[in-house]
Amino acid sequence: MNQAASAAAGWKEALASWAIPDWILAQATEDPSALPVALFEHRQPDISPSHRRALEALAAGDTGLDVGAGRCAMSLPLRPPARRIVAVDSSPAMLEDSPADVAILGRWPDAAAEAGAATVVVCGHVLYNVADLVPFIMALNEAATRRVVVEITRSHPRDRPLERELWRHFWNLERPDRPGWEDAVAVIRETGIQPDVELWESEQRGGFPTLEQLVSWMRRTVCLDRTRDDEVRAIVLQHATERDGVWRLSAEPRALATVWWDTRRRRHRLLPSDLRVRGRGPYSR
Repeated sequence: MNQAASAAAGWKEALASWAIPDWILAQATEDPSALPVALFEHRQPDISPSHRRALEALAAGDTGLDVGAGRCAMSLPLRPPARRIVAVDSSPAMLEDSPADVAILGRWPDAAAEAGAATVVVCGHVLYNVADLVPFIMALNEAATRRVVVEITRSHPRDRPLERELWRHFWNLERPDRPGWEDAVAVIRETGIQPDVELWESEQRGGFPTLEQLVSWMRRTVCLDRTRDDEVRAIVLQHATERDGVWRLSAEPRALATVWWDTRRRRHRLLPSDLRVRGRGPYSR
């Protein structure tokens, strides 16, 4: 087995370790994997390092493709200069009244042909849902005529102190701690793509307008019914915080990684990034 296959296999195995045991899943009365749309209803997102990497590759009239778009937090700040944003998502609820110019319901890379090519392809907080990462990444690369920008949390998004405590308290279950951003980058590199990486933190988090909505989501996540709301609430209140009218999972900033690369089909034109002197190490700080 070559290194690329080994990296991809390791990623797939690590993701599989997050599967909820069947004996617990059988007791769930609601889908524990369902993500509430409210979690993605951000105010206008701040311009992040991921947005900047996308913007520096865009000129007026260019196009953007947002894969796993949700409510288009990754792509809305790109318009302008982008004249058109295409959003792809597998959730009909996420695409309802989408702010994108074109919304495509489907899974990536199955929807790649319908989505077509774009100057810049962005993909935010999707990789940890993708077991077969190589074809996913290659389809992103093929769709971009100039640049691909991927944003992920540095650790698995379920790797939270609150969720760990809930699983431990109710089911005596310890959760995994892999894969992480370095595992994703290893797979990308071993496909032949050599990305840049920037590690950063953000105070911006999704959340809920009421504590009860957060409690309800956490209860569903750990496969409990409504009779356990009071117990769940007590644990949630040890970790969650309310800020600006939004209940958030944690008061801590989010630790994030932006991974980006220029594609082989990139047009020969001078971009601001071409003028930037990059550090000698593999990661930008």
